[in-house]
Amino acid sequence: MQKHPYNPQQWNHLVPDINSIIEQMEKVPILSVGITPFTRIVPSFFLKNYSIYTVKRSSDVDVMEKFLPVHVLEDRHPEVAKKVHGTGYLIGNFAFQNFLKSRKIQPKLQFYTMTEKIVKDLDRLGIAWIGNDPKTFQDVMYKGSFRELIKKLGLSSLPSDIYSREDFLAFSFNTLWKKYDGAFVVQRADKETGGNEGTFFVHNTHDFENCLSILAKDTDFGNIIITPFVEGYSTSMLGCIMPQGTLSGPLQLQLIDVPQALHGVPANGIFFGNDLDFHPWKEDIEEQAQKVVEAIGAHLQTKGYKGIFGIDFLYDIKRNKIYPSECNPRFTGSLVLYSLMLLEAHVPPMEFFHLTTHLDIESSFDFDTVNQALKTRISCAHIAFSPRGITDMGLSLPAGVYEYNPKIPSLEYKRPGISLADMKSEHEFLIIDTVPSFGASIEQQVPRLFKFIFPRSIARSSYEIDIEAGYLVERFADVLLEAVSKKETTSQT
Repeated sequence: MQKHPYNPQQWNHLVPDINSIIEQMEKVPILSVGITPFTRIVPSFFLKNYSIYTVKRSSDVDVMEKFLPVHVLEDRHPEVAKKVHGTGYLIGNFAFQNFLKSRKIQPKLQFYTMTEKIVKDLDRLGIAWIGNDPKTFQDVMYKGSFRELIKKLGLSSLPSDIYSREDFLAFSFNTLWKKYDGAFVVQRADKETGGNEGTFFVHNTHDFENCLSILAKDTDFGNIIITPFVEGYSTSMLGCIMPQGTLSGPLQLQLIDVPQALHGVPANGIFFGNDLDFHPWKEDIEEQAQKVVEAIGAHLQTKGYKGIFGIDFLYDIKRNKIYPSECNPRFTGSLVLYSLMLLEAHVPPMEFFHLTTHLDIESSFDFDTVNQALKTRISCAHIAFSPRGITDMGLSLPAGVYEYNPKIPSLEYKRPGISLADMKSEHEFLIIDTVPSFGASIEQQVPRLFKFIFPRSIARSSYEIDIEAGYLVERFADVLLEAVSKKETTSQT
């Protein structure tokens, strides 16, 4: 296997007992299990006994295998892989259980998020696991209960109201428009829904009618939460609950509803990526966000939660205030880029601290010094785009490093790559994160297809990216959609 450029010894200035910690971590193999393999790569940069189990072979798996062991269900059991749409189904499947039995040393399974069913199945099968029991994060799972917790903790919060589903469906547009003094945002208070049907920005009667038509069909929730629409930036901050307290990262800009990434899909608060270097807010805003993360971390710690979680915020430009809007008690979509950035800065990634606390490994690192180092910023960004309409992969697209020359213009595949270190200039970028293999079917009920990682800032706001990045995202989406149309036309002929 190829060697990566990172070495845990580079963290010795922050974690003096790094050798002892790594030695303890490597006593038992760790197998990270999930649908998307790339987001699980970071521990492979500091652990030798780490591997990944995923469902389908993708172009980035072909590249990742050059650097670490990746086990793919589809390689041996393609028919079984077609049926798997979630980790819960995978755990109970005979093919996965047989794989575990074939291991000489039984690994600990790592999960990014847990459900009651997964916990029950793992415990029934006697399988050791790394993660948080849902009992530890029940009161932050849903937007409604999280907003109530924010108020209970005395933290600054957006004005919001919770209505029963029936009451909301009876409201008129004019009533709500008047109550919230203009545009407003509608979300389910007690159910998480991905894709483009989880958040509804209501700016006119058409938006409201669309929102009603979707929510009227969904009977699997009881309450609605409504907040005024805020002009500003969507942001997030990662936290990691340790015995010493809650570590936190920098406030990150979220890329939401970027037109080129939407690719024709209605704008409804869809998250597409992050920009680590775009931060026009002042230091006091960072401090406000950190206090919220620490307060939520302290609360979760009393419930038994350990390790990584994330808080989403809205930064109100006019009022220069930041409001927590959602808690993600899991590894978030911003984590992998943030950790790759820390590796470049010779700072331990947050996954390192997550494993330290979950494996009950004591460390002598100075908490405040490490917490400050975790606020490091290096210019980088990532963005995905919607798969809507791209039903199958009509191109052979290798994952790795590409170079775009805007003067010609031209695009060239340069080399395999999985990290920021693999890019040599600002005109290079990575295509990665579950890049479908040629001919593979592409699921439509998900919000994002593979991502672009840039070694530079691309954001102009939460909703706008620069011309070059926008062109690349839109052009790739167009080409993939054209391949689908060409296939359909040929088939009809």
